[in-house]
Amino acid sequence: MNNDNERLASYISASEGIISSDAIEEVRHFYEHGEYEMSFEGLVIELMKVRKYPNNFNLNEWRELAISYGLNKETVFDGEFWVKFRNWGVLFENR
Repeated sequence: MNNDNERLASYISASEGIISSDAIEEVRHFYEHGEYEMSFEGLVIELMKVRKYPNNFNLNEWRELAISYGLNKETVFDGEFWVKFRNWGVLFENR
């Protein structure tokens, strides 16, 4: 397993109790099937819905992972993901 995927696993764990258990289950499903980009995109979308951030959230690390997975160029669930992700990051920095 590469470092990106290990980091994603830690982000999923850190998001338990913040997003619904159904959402965590769906995110884990994609992760367990090697669909890491979909897992990360889904995780961020769920966190954006509740307007919360995991403990020890580091925007730069999350941004790096999103770019590593190519989510700044191509997404599955939301064509506006990258714009929304950047806005979500601005909200975090301004809180």
